[in-house]
Amino acid sequence: MLKRRCFAVSELDCKTSIALHGIALPPRHDDRTGAYHRAAFTILELVVVMTIAGVIIAITGKSVSGAFSGNSRSSATRVVSATLFQARAIAIQRSRQSWFVRSGNTLKVLGDSLGVHVQLGKTVDLAQRFGVTLSTVAAPTVTDTTVSFDSRGLITGTPTSLKIIVSKGSKSDTVCATGLGNTRARGC
Repeated sequence: MLKRRCFAVSELDCKTSIALHGIALPPRHDDRTGAYHRAAFTILELVVVMTIAGVIIAITGKSVSGAFSGNSRSSATRVVSATLFQARAIAIQRSRQSWFVRSGNTLKVLGDSLGVHVQLGKTVDLAQRFGVTLSTVAAPTVTDTTVSFDSRGLITGTPTSLKIIVSKGSKSDTVCATGLGNTRARGC
């Protein structure tokens, strides 16, 4: 018992000396009543923190969504370029004709298999996958966007050059294919 009294007295002395210096200790277990007192946040503190977090999200939200939009547009541009390259590569590898077909916002590659058009790979829907829209400028102007590559990888048929515009919102990227079958993104 004597130790307990000494401990309680020294604790009181410690609290009093700290309180005199202006430092308040958090409440603890009250030995007299047996109740516990916990430190917690008040509603006002939580509202202030949530308001500050909301302001920060509102400020950075537009730039983050713009970055995602730009990333999806550039990813779609890479897919268009890769699909054009794939159609040309298939024509060269198989020494047969191949076709790059754009129908709306979808792309596919067709290959010649003994006079029959066979789809190679999956049809890629860029509107569903990236949320972009495709438009085409071809020389000469055609309604159907089908580019034919011969066995040497050169563009043959009606369109001799192709410019595909990938747009999302107010921004757009371009992918071009020249008559020699070369593809390049930007700067065409």
